[in-house]
Parts: sequence; C-alpha cells; structure tokens
Amino acid sequence: MTSENWNKLDIKEQLSNVDGEVRRLVRARNNFKKGIAKEDHTLSYLRKIHELICLTCEDPKNIRRKAELVDEEQEINMWIRGEVGDDYILRYWRQYTDAIS
Repeated sequence: MTSENWNKLDIKEQLSNVDGEVRRLVRARNNFKKGIAKEDHTLSYLRKIHELICLTCEDPKNIRRKAELVDEEQEINMWIRGEVGDDYILRYWRQYTDAIS
C-alpha cells in the first residue's frame, strides 16, 4: 500500500489493518508449529506489520502517536520472544485498536 492511500484511512482503520496482520501472524506461526502449514510465514507477517506501523507513524495526522505506536510494536516483539502468549497479544491489539477510536 502506498503512503498516500494509507494516509486516507483514519487511525482506527489503520490500526484495524495492523490488528488483522497480528491475527494472521499468530495463526501462521501456530499452523506451522502444529504441522498444518509446511512453511513458516512468521517473518513475512512481521515485515508487513512493521511496514504498516511505519506508515501509520509517518502519517502526519498521527504525529503525536509515534512513540505510542513504536511501543505497540514492542508488544509484538515480546510475543515473538515468547514473553507473552497468543491470547495476550491478540487481546492487547484488539483492545488497543478499540481504545484508539
């Protein structure tokens, strides 16, 4: 997605897109660990999430939220490192997205 198109979305829509990618990330990793998927797509979802968070940070209307958004990405990194579980990261992003709106 181009930054021009991304910037047309409001913060709720932007974060809902990130939330969707977080859900896909968790599902993909679990499917690989369970042997349902033959390939691990975790890295590609992480890249997509990072890209969307960067686009959100670069959107002029979100300038005051930049530090907050970087912190939210750290929550995903905690999940990757196994410091928090699937339920936590899914609930966390859903609550964050809902709270922002």
